[in-house]
Amino acid sequence: MIREEFFNSATIEGMLAAPGIKWHRDPPDVIPLWLADPDFPIAPEIKRALLNAVHDEDLFYNSDEKAREAMAAKITRRNGLEATADDVMITQGVLPAMWLSIWYACKPGDEVIVNDPMYFPFFTAVERTETKPIYWPLEMEEGYRFDVERLKERVTDRTRLIFVCNPHNPCGRVMTKEELKGLADVAVDNNIVVMVDELWEDIIFDGRKHITLASLSPEIADLTITSWGFSKTYGVAGLQMGYLCATNKEMMDHLKKIARGVQRGASTLARAAAPVMLDDTLNWWREDVMKHLHKIRALCEKRLEETPGVTYPQLEGTYLMFPKFDYGMTSEELEKYMFEEARLRFSVGTQFGPRGEGHLRMCIATSEAIINEVFDRMQRALEKLK
Repeated sequence: MIREEFFNSATIEGMLAAPGIKWHRDPPDVIPLWLADPDFPIAPEIKRALLNAVHDEDLFYNSDEKAREAMAAKITRRNGLEATADDVMITQGVLPAMWLSIWYACKPGDEVIVNDPMYFPFFTAVERTETKPIYWPLEMEEGYRFDVERLKERVTDRTRLIFVCNPHNPCGRVMTKEELKGLADVAVDNNIVVMVDELWEDIIFDGRKHITLASLSPEIADLTITSWGFSKTYGVAGLQMGYLCATNKEMMDHLKKIARGVQRGASTLARAAAPVMLDDTLNWWREDVMKHLHKIRALCEKRLEETPGVTYPQLEGTYLMFPKFDYGMTSEELEKYMFEEARLRFSVGTQFGPRGEGHLRMCIATSEAIINEVFDRMQRALEKLK
């Protein structure tokens, strides 16, 4: 397959023939938009690294030091944060970092600042650890900007942790340097730990620059736990591998102590594939996937503009669009209608917080053929509601 076709090759028939829960949870006539998994082939360099690990019988207990060294080198080179292998912990995706951050910073009853809307596992971690969520609202009418004055209003003497998702799921915002500096000032002035999910760092539109919060100053680095992964850039969620970094030695020692016996890291196969995803081997992939996603975003915007009663925030990062539908239906009602009438499966907007009401989240990392079929079905279904 030539590179120009690599990211635009998905067909409904082909996706149904492939493994993975995204295309197989619902009946085969349903197009899945609910899961943030891309419909792209796996990079050949990743497959080769996995096969080589099997051939070399790297299936016994083994050290993760080589993978952590590659992660630290990438953090230093691409994220602008000086890190060593000792500053890195391999995790099973990014979700463990949320829980570890709460257990490190909080006791039951302490306050954790979260966005509304926000990726729902942040809410789950707060609820299950019996801490108290304090909502820092993001308003669609304001372009989902991170208003630092609103953040200041929500800080109390019980605030122990701030959760941040940048680029933001589901709003698609990429935080500006000014917003990040404002957040850093609040955290440093009040000695509040910050956990940042930077899983979507490579999926950035229009030449924007992803800035790692902890890179802004030694003071904010000392308070920050940053988490990254591979699933969104490379479509390898099945490897179940992420990594977190804390350059504050006391913090990292405490995190390792909390994680001991519970957090097992990732498999030897996943760790064997890590170096090719972290160095410059897949620069071509990161460049070409964004060329394709720019085309898909433009196509989605065109089709949404043609659809009455729908507004949407501009997508700056991630491949998740979060349109709002003005059809007199709740998000749950609309999601059910779209499933039954259009055979499309979205994510319900209110999963991501109260400000998700009226919204549906949709993954657009697919081919032009599939995304056009999605909008054909959507528009026919919405036409019946007029």
